[in-house]
Amino acid sequence: MSDLQIPLNRLKFGHEDGAGINARVVGRQDGIAELAVNLHARGQIENLIVKDVGDGFYAVSNGNRRLAAFHMLFGEQAEQPINCTVREVDEAGAFEDSLTTAVTARQLHPVDQYEAFAKLEERGKTEEDIARQYGMTEKEVRQALALGRLSPKIRQAWRVGDLAAETAQAFTLALDHKTQDKVFEKLAKGGGRIQQWSVKRELGADALDRDVAQLVEFIGADAYRARGGVLTEDLFGSSHIVSDEALLKQMARDILTAKCEELRADGWAWAELEGDLPQGARWWPQSEIRKLAYEGDELDRRTKAAGRVEEIEEADDWTDEMGEEADRLRVEIEVIDAAVRMRAFDAKKRKTLGCIVDVEEGKLTVLYGVKKPDNAKLSKGDPEAAKRVQAAAMPSTSGKASDEPEISNALLHRLSVQLTKAAATALIQDEQLALSVLLAGFGCFDGQGVEVTSNGLGAKEDTRGILGTEELEKALPIALALKPAERITLLAQIAADALDFQGCALDQRDVHESEIAICNAIDAKIFNAAMRGAFDAKDYFAGVSKALCLKAIEEAVGPDLARQQGKNPKADIVAFAIENVPSTGWLPPQLRHKGYDGPPVKTKGKAAPAEKVKKPVKAAVKKAAKKPAKKPAKKK
Repeated sequence: MSDLQIPLNRLKFGHEDGAGINARVVGRQDGIAELAVNLHARGQIENLIVKDVGDGFYAVSNGNRRLAAFHMLFGEQAEQPINCTVREVDEAGAFEDSLTTAVTARQLHPVDQYEAFAKLEERGKTEEDIARQYGMTEKEVRQALALGRLSPKIRQAWRVGDLAAETAQAFTLALDHKTQDKVFEKLAKGGGRIQQWSVKRELGADALDRDVAQLVEFIGADAYRARGGVLTEDLFGSSHIVSDEALLKQMARDILTAKCEELRADGWAWAELEGDLPQGARWWPQSEIRKLAYEGDELDRRTKAAGRVEEIEEADDWTDEMGEEADRLRVEIEVIDAAVRMRAFDAKKRKTLGCIVDVEEGKLTVLYGVKKPDNAKLSKGDPEAAKRVQAAAMPSTSGKASDEPEISNALLHRLSVQLTKAAATALIQDEQLALSVLLAGFGCFDGQGVEVTSNGLGAKEDTRGILGTEELEKALPIALALKPAERITLLAQIAADALDFQGCALDQRDVHESEIAICNAIDAKIFNAAMRGAFDAKDYFAGVSKALCLKAIEEAVGPDLARQQGKNPKADIVAFAIENVPSTGWLPPQLRHKGYDGPPVKTKGKAAPAEKVKKPVKAAVKKAAKKPAKKPAKKK
């Protein structure tokens, strides 16, 4: 056995030598780029083990992946000297050398590896340095460092197998060792294996809206923090913890609005955010393209991506990683398709068509060449589809309700949150009904409308532990010490917290039967008061169309004033509506339950409470409107 420096172009892969002396078959090409980066940064540390095969060539029995990395660094025909150890063995002996080194090699336990990365950071290495030296992405480095910084108790539990890797990853959402250990000790008391979901639940990272998660990806953690937001980033998933959802959404809206302005400046007739358009706008017809104009390698990349997606969908051994790959490829296909569609419209076509802008899977997306239904030729072969498109696009000017809600998805969601809060406020005041709702929720398979596990909207906004503690052994004595009436009161609070009507509209009776049933069971007087207290008139009127503002004014204070306001700009109409409509007791159709007593409902006989509120406002408005006509009467 002797050590030599052998030119790279005189070294052959072991599996290419005769019967093959490289025992490794699977994974020969895995991670070669990363290995090349490391060799470039640190140099060659260990010799290749080789066998003389004659004519000045040598076959590698141990170190074939490093040989591939050297090819990547220097080229296959390079004469770069490589440190090697020559063993005087036959082909069988060389194969056993390869097998021995492969079998006896032991990879570092993940905990040991991550602790080592943390030590590199302590010694002054930056994330960028580590990424460059070890062929990792910066996110992979952040993941490794976060795991290396886990408390010693968590790392040891992982090392000995008491914690799964994904559970250990969930603990990185706690920013200090004290919190990590507290959660670990609490969950360990329950017996059994600690699960990832239970760690996230304890850290408050299990109730984040999916839309918020993708906006974090869209905006970027650094940009959000730069605007003053506090973010605990889930490095291994999307359960980020954000301090200010409103700021995050506004930042996203600013970017999307700027994109709309860019599109309009580029000649499109209109460009709007999908959330600001009526429901169903995404399915408005798009202008047909007769010829697709691919550029460069777009067609080739699209064909390969589509083929790979099809392979994944038909695979028998499907994995989560394959699913993630398919999602990435679908996004790539959509990006290519969007670019091709954009190029297909000349300046003349753009003047009559528009674009819908949104965020999907954390990426900005644009639907090009969309026809608003009032300009589109609706399908003659599908009259029902035509009706749906028209209803989604056109605000009602006749006062007759349309088939589709006439407000944006975003506003509908905000109204549904207000509806949930109002129902919860009212439910607390009727303890027997609250208990009935709770029982009904437990007794139903789907539990739609009420989450009896206290994962409803109230539970998401409030801290867990209604008895002042989240530990059962401490909560039980407190509960036993309560009087029966006190227990009922707390159960009513739990029922209220369990309500979750997000996405619900009370005028969609065929879709939201469970939620509507709960609202209709609440005392009408109590519910109306709670709903009017929760309704955000400023947000509503600023978010709906001019036509809907005028419709509300007509219903609340009369058609004459609605016609007068119809001549004004949208901003003036909004201001008038905010000033005069709410005090009449008016609520949008989406918030009206069966006991609604506000405009335009007319009650027989005795006036409803809403009418009492409405009269002074009507009188004040009419007085202001007729003031010029009264002066000449006085002169007479």
